[in-house]
Amino acid sequence: MTVPKVEIGFSGPGVDSSFKLDSSTRGILGTARLGPVDTLVDLSDRLVAIGVDRGKNELTSPMSAGRASVTLRNRDGALDPLNTASIYYPGVEPRRSVNIYADGNQVFAGFVDSIDLDYGPGGQADVTIIATDGLARMGQATFGTAGLTVSAEDSGSRIDTVIASDSSYWSGGTTVDTGDSTLAAGTATGNVLSYLQTVERSEGGLLFAGRSGNLEFRDRNYGAENPTNLTLSDAGSGIPYQLMARVSGDADFYNRVTATISDVPYEADDTDSQSDYGLRVLDLQTLLLDSGQQDRVDWELERRGRLIPTVRAVEVFQTVAAGTAVLPIELGDRIDIVFTPPGVSQLTQDSVVVRVGHRWVDGEPWRTVIGVRSIEQDPFFVLDDGTLGQLGVGRLAF
Repeated sequence: MTVPKVEIGFSGPGVDSSFKLDSSTRGILGTARLGPVDTLVDLSDRLVAIGVDRGKNELTSPMSAGRASVTLRNRDGALDPLNTASIYYPGVEPRRSVNIYADGNQVFAGFVDSIDLDYGPGGQADVTIIATDGLARMGQATFGTAGLTVSAEDSGSRIDTVIASDSSYWSGGTTVDTGDSTLAAGTATGNVLSYLQTVERSEGGLLFAGRSGNLEFRDRNYGAENPTNLTLSDAGSGIPYQLMARVSGDADFYNRVTATISDVPYEADDTDSQSDYGLRVLDLQTLLLDSGQQDRVDWELERRGRLIPTVRAVEVFQTVAAGTAVLPIELGDRIDIVFTPPGVSQLTQDSVVVRVGHRWVDGEPWRTVIGVRSIEQDPFFVLDDGTLGQLGVGRLAF
């Protein structure tokens, strides 16, 4: 069985190491630190349930802030914010750190949003911690009145420029690809996260808070340029999965793509598709590109212009062996899904991970849901690649 672990930051007298004047223990020079401090406490022995959701459900949307819920037993009242006798008092409060692990693999890093206290007959008491990752904090930040002046630079460099301009925007580490698009000079204004999601959309890449808390940016060619991390299979050739969602629909199908770049409108049309299926429009809105403007719109049409049945998600009920391979999976990773539909020969879908969810309840197996997008829909051609190196499958990227 998968072993869960949850750490939450507290600041009570039993755990706090921050400096406090006139305190006999925290007011001693050399033994305490200035400012609010999270002291991470392992609360795994109280665990009742865990839920984690990261990534996106709509394939044309930017990555959302990750969310987690942790339910903990509280029969002793130690996690009640009003219990002055608790060793954690007064540190049971929002804005504290939350780390979640499974079999030693971190699956979430974020901060407490709310603490829900439930009580029942016979002294039954649970606490549910609701948390979001660092993207939620960034979503509260705005550029100054004058904005931030930026020069022409690669998309990854633009993210680095924004983060470096104000330490309050992001407090953790960063793992940022260089990017394959050059963005125009200008002024960054408004909401910081919204602006960086415009950078993400301009590149056609992925921007998200990683499972260990870093700000991650993966360029649009990341999936094609990196090998498959994992094979999930119903045929014994990889990690077994228990449920699969396969869809033939139009949720990711568009035959006209539009965008506005430097106040100039751009458009790409697949007239044959429009004649066959009717018009379906994807508006990329404002993009920040300095070059390759029409190529960017044409590339998006190539990605979205075909109606093909695809696997959208798989669910793994994890054993310890499966957990070792599945739990470290990250947004943007490339995986293979092998499946054999009734009446159809065995198929393999080469995919990019766009969503990861975890569910655990005490006494039940850990469950991981992996949402994917078929990489065969993307216009890449990669020599010697089993999927993207085939004639008629991989197409030249820009």
